[in-house]
Amino acid sequence: MPRPALSATRSVDIINFLANFPGRSFSLSEIVRAVKINVASCHAILKALADVGYLTKSAKGAYCLGPVLIAVGEASLKSQTLVARAKEAAQELYEDLRVPVLMSALVGDEIVAIIAIHEEGRGTGIEVGERRPLVPPVGAPFIAWASDPAIDAWLAKASPDQDKALVEKWRQGLALIRQRGFQVTARSPESSEFAALIAQMAAGHKVIGYKDQMMHLVGSLGDRLSQLETIQPDELYDIQLIAAPIFDREGGCAFNLCLGGFAGKLKGASIQSYADRLVRACLQIIRADRAAQL
Repeated sequence: MPRPALSATRSVDIINFLANFPGRSFSLSEIVRAVKINVASCHAILKALADVGYLTKSAKGAYCLGPVLIAVGEASLKSQTLVARAKEAAQELYEDLRVPVLMSALVGDEIVAIIAIHEEGRGTGIEVGERRPLVPPVGAPFIAWASDPAIDAWLAKASPDQDKALVEKWRQGLALIRQRGFQVTARSPESSEFAALIAQMAAGHKVIGYKDQMMHLVGSLGDRLSQLETIQPDELYDIQLIAAPIFDREGGCAFNLCLGGFAGKLKGASIQSYADRLVRACLQIIRADRAAQL
């Protein structure tokens, strides 16, 4: 395969970095340290991106995402009809349930938040533009529907030494997701700490070396899915996220639609009700998209 142009990958790295911290501006030196590009190259790329409106440079020399990216995003919805339909469905879910809704996409070795609908101060824990590395336990509701080689590669990240017991436990967890048609992630002390650190990073703290920090944070979540093996109707559960798959026209799990940010603990019956509503929404999105193809 052809090697990617270095300037192109560096431009993407800069845009992705700024997208991870929306609402903030960064100086040249901060961007250099965060994305690990030398000063001369970084300055040239920033100027080129700012000249076409992909970035905006303030009078003080700080950079943030530019207005042209808004137009690019709106235009992409005309090409990404599945995402456009999912955006409408996500809005309907939010209006019906009054629960924060998230849509994420699988892009290479990362998961990217592309739609987030919620009231101020009550989200799902990830905002539009933010990325998470596809490293266990992150990504289970995507990987559960993947090919055997993709599952094996993901499991290898969880257990580089191929601990058979651990690998089998993860396989059973993925099988449970497929059986249910959705994943229910329970809140854990590790996930709460993870969310707090992410919030600090979003507020501008610990930004430098954010990718390395993210990998460390994901590693701190441990070697379990934190999903409910059983759901009893009258039991109370502290739930972080409910996720269901959206399959593209090739049959791959390209997106997840999620509910999260619940105000309190949920009874098992409520969890099942939320999950059923979520899965129905995903199926409607898929059917509408495939019908449009005919």
